[in-house]
Amino acid sequence: MLRRSVLRLLAFAAAALASGALAAKKVETERVVVDPPKDAAPPAANTAPLVNQQRPPAAVAANAPELGKGVEGLPPLVAKMRQRILDAAYSGDMGQLKLAMQTNETPPIFSVNEVRDPIDYLKTQSGDGEGREILAIMTDVLEAGWARVDIGKPQEMYVWPYFAAIPIDHLEPNQLVEVYKILTSSDFEEMKSGGKYTFYTLGIGPDGTWHYFKLND
Repeated sequence: MLRRSVLRLLAFAAAALASGALAAKKVETERVVVDPPKDAAPPAANTAPLVNQQRPPAAVAANAPELGKGVEGLPPLVAKMRQRILDAAYSGDMGQLKLAMQTNETPPIFSVNEVRDPIDYLKTQSGDGEGREILAIMTDVLEAGWARVDIGKPQEMYVWPYFAAIPIDHLEPNQLVEVYKILTSSDFEEMKSGGKYTFYTLGIGPDGTWHYFKLND
């Protein structure tokens, strides 16, 4: 009886040792790499728009003028001529204005009719007879905003005041305030019947040439 018990204990111990040996043995594994099929499609690109992505601005109508104020946006030669005319006008000296005219190869246009002496002509158009009223009008015109018209064409021009290039019935309330710096309300009402600004305008080409100062026809 005792012998059987001893044998059972020995058998049980042997089984336990064998089980531990198997558990301690490292199991080797093989890594298998599977290549994707050659005809598999690449992952789809993310075509959703970015949150901060800006759309290109809408195309501007070909005949729409570009508007600006002061010297910002003006080509350097245009800004230089504008300042030269302003300085002459503020001096109150028609002789200074004549010097500004002489920087051109040809004199600016002051009327639809032929003008032999621009200074004498401007004096006749000035209420004071000396030309100073006309000089004051020049300063008002040049200190209003400008319009760049006929963009990209041979006759491209920077025009003052800008509302000479805009239909009168398209002017906003704040633009009308600028109009009344140059015109009286009665003058403006008369112009509305014709649909456009008809008072003095001044034009300078992109190369800085002073082309005209005349009533808008």
